Amino acid sequence: MFIDTRIAAAAKLDLSGSVAPDELPLPPMPADIWAKADVLRSHFHARARQFFDCESVLAVTGIESGISGLARLFQTWYGSMRIVLAEPSFDQWDKRFRRASHIVLDWPVDMILEGDIPECDVLILARPVNPTCELISIERVKALAHQLRQQGGWLILDEAYLDWTDEPSYAAWIDDCPAIVLRSVAPFSGLQGANLAFVCAPKAVCSALLNEVGTQAVSAPQWWLALQFFEAAGWRVEQRARLREAVGRLERLWSTTLGVEDDLYKGGYFVAFRHVDTETWAHQLERLGILVRTYPTEQGVLIRCGVPKTEADWLRLELALRSLRKQLKVKGGG
Repeated sequence: MFIDTRIAAAAKLDLSGSVAPDELPLPPMPADIWAKADVLRSHFHARARQFFDCESVLAVTGIESGISGLARLFQTWYGSMRIVLAEPSFDQWDKRFRRASHIVLDWPVDMILEGDIPECDVLILARPVNPTCELISIERVKALAHQLRQQGGWLILDEAYLDWTDEPSYAAWIDDCPAIVLRSVAPFSGLQGANLAFVCAPKAVCSALLNEVGTQAVSAPQWWLALQFFEAAGWRVEQRARLREAVGRLERLWSTTLGVEDDLYKGGYFVAFRHVDTETWAHQLERLGILVRTYPTEQGVLIRCGVPKTEADWLRLELALRSLRKQLKVKGGG
């Protein structure tokens, strides 16, 4: 017990991620689920088509599996491709496509939305942008998807964080204006270890991608989890309300403690902002036992802080921010 207590006291509070603090309540999983993989798979495909309003949906074991599979698939289909990655973005897009021998060019998302897009075979764009939370309109996405397909290329949309916005997914427009959309269960459901994501794409892409990720990759319990997630319509409404309240509380905490107000972005699971001392603050918070995330951008470094899960975590963050404020006053002579 002494060892467990000591470890718990020394552990850092990790707020660098972006997962909802409240979890999707799940009923007890039936014991015979393991023997029902084929039935659950059939139910999944029928329900997924309704949920995403998309004819072809592939379940994969997490967003990274989908990214890796697409990178390998494009290498198989086309060889080395020129990829434009809208920044800021999830770092696995860059890593996985480079690993598959593609040429990756990081390009500011603001320039892409202004129409400044380098020549490329694939454009990867987050919707909403993480961590600035900018939401690109469906009409703008349609234009980009059409432009890429006219050139023989592809638009890939990372919609892993779309659920908290209650905005429509581009998946519903794939049949009319083809693109590839990735969605994830973990961020909105709060089930960090779910390792379940979805690829919505034209049928030829999903069929070929299935060969890349493997027909047995998704287990029977994951099929069952996907169905629970699809059916939780009422809970999703409540979850969005909880997230708005939690993010508002987090915004007030940073604002009242350190005076952060300008250029503050609010996502469903975090707040993010720029400050001249962003990197210094992140290092100082780590020494105080709080882990946050930083993003280098053209306009300066962004700091992203996730929503604490428990009241004890909220108090720990508040005390750390107060300590940081005291350090700043001493340094500034105030």
